[in-house]
Amino acid sequence: MKVLKAKTSHPKKQIFPISELNYNLYYEKNNSQLVNGAEDILSGADMIDPIQVKKYTPSKSPRYGANGKLYRERVYGVWKGNQRVTAAVKLGYTHIEGIILDEKT
Repeated sequence: MKVLKAKTSHPKKQIFPISELNYNLYYEKNNSQLVNGAEDILSGADMIDPIQVKKYTPSKSPRYGANGKLYRERVYGVWKGNQRVTAAVKLGYTHIEGIILDEKT
């Protein structure tokens, strides 16, 4: 287990497996330049703030997406920090630190 840790301490900080996160794959698919702190991670620096994650309730019945393909629901969705998750994947991390946002946000 390789964990990308955040420098900022937070009382609700916890570790999430990247494989269980639903995050924006735009930066991976389009080979876009990573900015806003993600470039620091790629250069060997630590992540400053933990990612922000929303917790979702999976549907009880199966859901289907485009072309009738079964939709793979995940419990956690990245609200802030998609580029940092992409940088972590590129560097071979399997887990990342984050916080779960309140239901109000």
